Amino acid sequence: MTARPWQGPLSAITGLLVLLALLALVLTGCAPPAPDEEQIRQRLDDMAEGLADRNVRAVMAPLADDFSAETWNLDPRGVRLLLQREMRAHERLRARIHDFSVELHGEDRASAEFQVIVTGGSGLIPERGRWYRVSTGWRREGSDWMLISASWEDVVGQ
Repeated sequence: MTARPWQGPLSAITGLLVLLALLALVLTGCAPPAPDEEQIRQRLDDMAEGLADRNVRAVMAPLADDFSAETWNLDPRGVRLLLQREMRAHERLRARIHDFSVELHGEDRASAEFQVIVTGGSGLIPERGRWYRVSTGWRREGSDWMLISASWEDVVGQ
């Protein structure tokens, strides 16, 4: 009697790995979604990461089509142009979010406030930096939280 290739120890390990992968998919599918506050914070963290990666699309992804930045009267197109200008002016851009808080307004609206330190430069040490206090408005669209408004004020900077 000869062993068939699919009956050896390697195929048993492969079968076990496939079973574990399927089990993991089932369990993650059953896991409750992250709380709204965590989802909004993750959207902001993704934007900060997109900025550091010089990825305009990642920074823009959470902006709703009707987004409005009240401080400078910017719509999504204005935000995109501002990002592109700043990315051309600085080799490195970073944003660090602090003192983050969310207030839910019903099932599909939220506001988030935080402070952010934004730095830019071309070397390891930032040449410029600003610290802002930011207020944002969010709307749930399907399963995603979308940024619909933002306003900010300088705390410290040059």
